[in-house]
Amino acid sequence: MKDDIKDRASIPIQPPLIFFACLGLGVLLEYLFPFHFIIGAWPFRIIIGCFLFLVSGFMAVSAFAALIKNKTPFNTAKPTEKIVCEGSFRFSRNPLYLALLLLLAGAAIATGSVWLVLGLLILFVSLERFAIRPEEKYLTDKFGEDYLNYKASVRRWL
Repeated sequence: MKDDIKDRASIPIQPPLIFFACLGLGVLLEYLFPFHFIIGAWPFRIIIGCFLFLVSGFMAVSAFAALIKNKTPFNTAKPTEKIVCEGSFRFSRNPLYLALLLLLAGAAIATGSVWLVLGLLILFVSLERFAIRPEEKYLTDKFGEDYLNYKASVRRWL
């Protein structure tokens, strides 16, 4: 890596904070101005929401285990030690961000909240712009061809 490049991604806001801001805003708006996209069929919504919670949890645990095994920090403020291609990183370059999206999607579906769906869209755009783009630039600068090969073989989301 070049000496003039900081050895970390330039992410202005940590992704979990973006998630909690979107969740909190959605819950607050739902409390103040209840707005649902589906009135009935609540058992089906709960089942789908719980399924998304489970998939999100499995994806996050798999990603954390792979990062720990490879001694690579999951904190975006710290330097990435190596490109991890194990666990859920085999299927997605951003499994932890995908887990956050699935978690919020599960909450939105289970509650039927239009506000949480709006929060989900905001989360998606925010992660894409403020986390993924800077991370991809950093990883390309740091690992070069190795990262570009990984990027070519594994999708950004799924």
